[in-house]
Amino acid sequence: ENHLIFLFLGSLAENQISNKGAKALARSLLVNRSLMALDLRSNSIGPTGAKALADALKKNQVLLSLK
Repeated sequence: ENHLIFLFLGSLAENQISNKGAKALARSLLVNRSLMALDLRSNSIGPTGAKALADALKKNQVLLSLK
């Protein structure tokens, strides 16, 4: 029996993502069914954006790696 495995990776590094953008990403992570790795390095995410992402990650069971 053949099994197909899909690994989806996303890089948003160095995209000037702010708290507003991080909150939008957090909402997306709540319904994420395919993104397994996400790179958010070198953005402008502050404490409120980071908290929104952290709260979303508590519920997301697909994302395995966040940088």
